[in-house]
Amino acid sequence: MSKVVKVINNYTKRREKEKKVERAQDRVVKKRTMVIGSLLLLVVGVMLLIAFNQKNENQLLHEERVQAQVVLEERIEESKDLEQQIKQLNDDDYIARIARSEFSLSEEGEIIFNLPDVNEQNGTKEEPEENKEHEE
Repeated sequence: MSKVVKVINNYTKRREKEKKVERAQDRVVKKRTMVIGSLLLLVVGVMLLIAFNQKNENQLLHEERVQAQVVLEERIEESKDLEQQIKQLNDDDYIARIARSEFSLSEEGEIIFNLPDVNEQNGTKEEPEENKEHEE
């Protein structure tokens, strides 16, 4: 038991009312702080989630861009090769050389001799380089 006796008068009553009001205001301030803090935490969480997703998407797009760049370079190289081939096919000398080597065509007065490959003479038969490339 407390040996202190409370004095009840106008001053103490007013002081107790002021303390009650102060405690009520403190509770309101704490609640507001908690709500605002929770909202800020939620906003920061959403922003971090968006940033993480954006980073992943950017990485995927970068990888896709690199792959597209590789494909583009291959297509450019292929285009250059095809342009070179078109130039060669428009050259009569080139066509004549191809016709002579592939189809054993000859000009007037020429005689064509078929010589065996060096590998055939040794007893091993090896396919020409052209056929090997097509099989791979």
